[in-house]
Amino acid sequence: MTGFRFKAHTPKGELRAGVIQATTAEDAHRMLARQQLIPDSIKPEPKNRSFQLSRTPSHEALVQFTRQFATLVEAAVPLLMGLEMLVELTEDRPLRKATDKIRSDVQDGSSLAAAMRRHPRVFSEIYVNVVEAGEHGGTMDSALDRLADYLERSLAVQQKVRAAMIYPAVIVLVALGSVAALLTLVVPTFEGMFAASGVELPFATLLLVNTADFVGSNALFLVGGFLGGILVLKALYDSRPGRRVADRVILLTPVVGRLAKKVAVARLARTLSSLLVSGVPVLEALVAAARTTGNIHIQNAVLRSRGSVAMGLSVSDAMASNRILPTLVSQMVHIGEQTGRLPQMLAKVADFYEREVDTEVDGLLKALEPALVVLVGVLLGGIVAAMYLPIFDAVSSVAG
Repeated sequence: MTGFRFKAHTPKGELRAGVIQATTAEDAHRMLARQQLIPDSIKPEPKNRSFQLSRTPSHEALVQFTRQFATLVEAAVPLLMGLEMLVELTEDRPLRKATDKIRSDVQDGSSLAAAMRRHPRVFSEIYVNVVEAGEHGGTMDSALDRLADYLERSLAVQQKVRAAMIYPAVIVLVALGSVAALLTLVVPTFEGMFAASGVELPFATLLLVNTADFVGSNALFLVGGFLGGILVLKALYDSRPGRRVADRVILLTPVVGRLAKKVAVARLARTLSSLLVSGVPVLEALVAAARTTGNIHIQNAVLRSRGSVAMGLSVSDAMASNRILPTLVSQMVHIGEQTGRLPQMLAKVADFYEREVDTEVDGLLKALEPALVVLVGVLLGGIVAAMYLPIFDAVSSVAG
């Protein structure tokens, strides 16, 4: 997709200017025609006009920004004045810088959606599409309200999954720290005591002592190798082949795969519902929603469905042909198409799978917590027992 700067007139003769994303100038012309705009000029946007930021804003800051923006629009505050107020109200630095640049572009004659589209790291494709639909339909206030609702629900799912990972991560880190402390501080003390006494060490104690010697002698290499391995895995995951393999492994993992699919389907349904109710065309909505799933295989399945819809197939039939998507999704979409309530049916699908994610995460935590506690107890208990085995043997020999 390439940005094309355009100037066009509405059927009433009003001048519109901005940027539209399309593959070619002809596609941009057709997209403007669908919006009932008569193009005067369409030119590729210069690459140096793109404004990139060093980091993306926080999800919480974007939700707050959207709520504030919706309130200002509902209060009939002029757009430029509202953007100036948002620049003052926004504390997140990347979001504030982007908003200030958007205000400048709008002042120069750009549409709000076109100005936002120049900041892809701040405003996602979904965000811009909903804003664009709100601009053309004259429903900017409700569009922003729906965006804020969508972002809040998306944030709630992310926080639920993230919270589920915190406890296991803390337990693992504490276990690793405890093992490292025992191997580097406690075991060498016992090793010196055993060497001075000249007692014969049992196999478990000997293995523990040798492991402690290895860890102590190669600590820097082990830490470097661990950090290097993380970087290599991240680089592989960022590559398309590596991402395909990793996402396939995630989907095939018994418990994690089921949870990942439910999260992806919840995101897909929620995004599609928000885009369609905002007036975004279904083909564009499917492309934007596919990119929110977080799994490249589910994304490709949705994009294949989009291709089938473009050839004349219904959305429900196109989704039913992709086995990776649950049957419930295509069934609910079919009902929505038959009743003319597709966005509402998709919202119900999203609600269902979000509740499923909550239940799945709660069940996973209940099973994981005792398992981790037992595992850490066995690990640390085994180390302590191996250290004291020679002492027990010596006491038994004296008593005998």
